[in-house]
Amino acid sequence: MFDYLRRYSLSIVVPDLQKPANSWHPLLFALVAAASMTLMLNGPFYAALQTQLPGQYRLQMILIFIVFLLNLTLILLLGYSRFLKPLVLILFLAGSVSLYFNQAFGVLIDRDMLQNAVETDPGEAQGLISAALILHLLQWMSFPLLLVSMVRVQRLARRTYWQQHGAAMLLVIVTFTVIGATQYAELASFFRNFRSVKHLALPVSPVIAAISLAVKSVKAQVPTEFQIVASDATRTPTEVQPKLLVLVVGETARADHFQLNGYKRSTNPLLSKLPVVSFSKVSSCGTATAHSLPCMFSALTRETYDEKKAKHSSNVLDILQMTGMDVSWLDNNSGCKGVCDRLRSEFLFQQPDPRCQNGQCLDDVLLDGLSRELSRKPGTDRVIVLHQLGSHGPEYYKRSAKTDKVFVPECQDKQLQLCTRAEIINAYDNSIIATDRLLASVIQLLERQEHYNAAMLYISDHGESLGENGIYLHGLPYFMAPEAQTHIPMIWWMSSGYSDSSKLDSRCVADKRNKSFSHDNLFDTLLGAFAVNTIDYSVSLDIFNSCEVSDANTEVQ
Repeated sequence: MFDYLRRYSLSIVVPDLQKPANSWHPLLFALVAAASMTLMLNGPFYAALQTQLPGQYRLQMILIFIVFLLNLTLILLLGYSRFLKPLVLILFLAGSVSLYFNQAFGVLIDRDMLQNAVETDPGEAQGLISAALILHLLQWMSFPLLLVSMVRVQRLARRTYWQQHGAAMLLVIVTFTVIGATQYAELASFFRNFRSVKHLALPVSPVIAAISLAVKSVKAQVPTEFQIVASDATRTPTEVQPKLLVLVVGETARADHFQLNGYKRSTNPLLSKLPVVSFSKVSSCGTATAHSLPCMFSALTRETYDEKKAKHSSNVLDILQMTGMDVSWLDNNSGCKGVCDRLRSEFLFQQPDPRCQNGQCLDDVLLDGLSRELSRKPGTDRVIVLHQLGSHGPEYYKRSAKTDKVFVPECQDKQLQLCTRAEIINAYDNSIIATDRLLASVIQLLERQEHYNAAMLYISDHGESLGENGIYLHGLPYFMAPEAQTHIPMIWWMSSGYSDSSKLDSRCVADKRNKSFSHDNLFDTLLGAFAVNTIDYSVSLDIFNSCEVSDANTEVQ
């Protein structure tokens, strides 16, 4: 076997004098391409190794060599014959784009981040395309374009190609085996303690993430039986006057930038004058909308969440509708991620409106939609969900109207790293002021309702990084995400009529403002708010269960 490998190794290295000087064996081209990718695209990976393994140069070199082998394996597996050059360009492009977003925003490209990108709308995607990205790609793609244009790859007979290709793959497998057998303890310890570093290995990491997402998408196409959750659910309609809950789902709002939670700036000038309760210790289910939105409405907790299971089973809105309630969804974001598929819904960003540009609208359109909904009087308990565009970045300045721009100057560049941190925070805080105005306007509309006992619950899907430690935007894996991406605001308001009909002690609710809650509580809190009886209801997860007047009186006695 070794003589076989030696002969074919020589056939790669020693040039054929009958061939042009720039005619390369395909395996030599693969080796050069893999080495170039590994050396050129992995600056953040090298920096992470220096930080996590200071002075451990042997282990650092082994990890870099592993990345090279993985990149080579991708080329060997996917780059057959005439597809070799296009594959190398695609891999360089994937690595270059991933490198840009990591260096510019501190974003890691894993499967969840790719899913979030795939499910975003064109307006949000356009906000991430900038001159800096184009220049970056021109810079980093110049070498691979030069390589594929100047080098001629030899065409081998099919049998010869597969023999040599098989020998190369065998050599790679043997090398992996030797490294695993001799370095297992050190490598296992490293990847156990520094799991995030693997996402910096380019371009192998985003390619594996893309393959994983593709497999996941294919599996999702396989017919799956829809599971009815809480099939035993029953509800006694509210006597005299029905209840109305407006549930506002925020976007990219972080709790520590809300004045109601102690933020030093006046970002809640209107809500701070209203009898609202702001819960200061609430955490999200995920760090991106594609994950958090279906998770927060499902019967699953963050620890047990499974996307396929959640999307093929009843969520809490389905259950409420099943009991005879009127449930509707108004969307000004990129869609409901499957949550509203079985509900009456309206996607406001798809409608012509002077407040909309490139498919993105100010959240004021939600107020118009809410007014239309309130003009309907179905005569039963109801929930209206308003899904905000909120504070979605990086173009935070586009999320607020002129009247909301209290803090200036704002960052008006998609390349956040080119703005000062003060400018970024100004633009972001103005978007929170816009949300404050929206919520205050919702409360104002509900206060005028004569046909309902009304309440409002606001909760964001996830938070946002604003440049802390060089990290921007959101979407980092949960285990390594900073608190800025998981600590979210949640605000409650109820009319006196709602308080009386629900027998909720407002002082008891206010006393919970500093207790710890999460998206896990939403499912059971909504069921409890409308007195839905089902074995799937958990009293311990219902935020307001212990605040019924009878319970409060018992505690006082």
